[in-house]
Amino acid sequence: MQHKTSSSFFSKYGSVYEHPINLEKTGMICRETEISIKESISLFSCFDCEVFIEVKSGMAALIVSEMPETETFEAFAVHRYVKLKPHIYFYVAAVSSQVSYKLITENEFISTPQLITPAYHFNRILPQVRVKEILGYYYSIRDSGYHFGGESHSYYELTYVDRGTMVTKIDGCEYELKERELIIYGPNQFHDQKIRAGSSCSYVTVLFELEREPEVTHFDFLLNKVFPYTKKIHTLMKTFVNESSTLTPYMDSLLLCLLQEVIIRLLQSEYITNVPDKKPVTDARQHYHDELLEQILTYIDDTIYEPITVGEICQKFSMSRSSLQILFNENLNQTPKKYINELKLEKSRQMISEGRYTISEIALMLGFNSIHYFSRAFTQKYNMAPTEYAKTIFKS
Repeated sequence: MQHKTSSSFFSKYGSVYEHPINLEKTGMICRETEISIKESISLFSCFDCEVFIEVKSGMAALIVSEMPETETFEAFAVHRYVKLKPHIYFYVAAVSSQVSYKLITENEFISTPQLITPAYHFNRILPQVRVKEILGYYYSIRDSGYHFGGESHSYYELTYVDRGTMVTKIDGCEYELKERELIIYGPNQFHDQKIRAGSSCSYVTVLFELEREPEVTHFDFLLNKVFPYTKKIHTLMKTFVNESSTLTPYMDSLLLCLLQEVIIRLLQSEYITNVPDKKPVTDARQHYHDELLEQILTYIDDTIYEPITVGEICQKFSMSRSSLQILFNENLNQTPKKYINELKLEKSRQMISEGRYTISEIALMLGFNSIHYFSRAFTQKYNMAPTEYAKTIFKS
């Protein structure tokens, strides 16, 4: 998550204040500046005295460091008026298209511009990958011996096998797609599809165009491979099929979003070395798992202010510890105990934000063994103690 100048993380560089500085009363001087978006930043300012920054319009980020080294700089969203300590290297970066701000300092100051090499790159949150258009989507059921002779075209094509097995050739190289696996054909790749004798196959086809930023260079990772089953992709494709027949308002926009998430998840899998998820034996079993898990999660949420144990959950839902562990690991990728602890910590953060209870009362209400255990667990998860978090909330 992004940090603001009003957060505790910014305190080593400066602080925030509520009301604009009165130049006549303080005798300070001011420079008003208008800036536009700049992603590569090499020249930073550094003053021998305190500097005050007051953003007048637009959204800005403050890039700061105690040392003139590229890798040490941090970016903070400007929240309220900002006071920087002396000898801090800084740059005010535009987040919105235009920003105007005041830079206020003492009459007698020394400013030392510092050239940073290599330049600091300020990363705005922009789409790197975008599904420009879905040209068509179809659900097909093919019987034994079906053979599509093949074609090539100038757009991407995704094939997701819902049931059965399919064999496909891409530029002469053969691939086999089993149930809940998918493949993507790239622009101008010649491909065919066939169903072996004695088999049948139902599958989803989506034809689409992609846009990408020039720096995204690994799109070839999507091609010439079979992507194995994962629960996330299966859920996305299942939702895509279901939503495609609803005819509800904004359905087309939702389909674009679902397909875009599929593409992004596939691209991310290049950097995540996870073992492919175990396929559910049947849809009926998966439906049973989903229903049971939902009941258990609802129960945990309803009783979160009590000291919940794994044994209690097993007893209530008539299941063994090992079955409960498998259910959580397969669907949530974590143990029941970890899920309960993390939910309690999230609830504690909400309660701290409300400001109605002390830290000790919150620890007691959520069933933690002691205030020390609660504080340690909170610090490990959020990188700050509960008391520090409370200060940042009420300061904000």
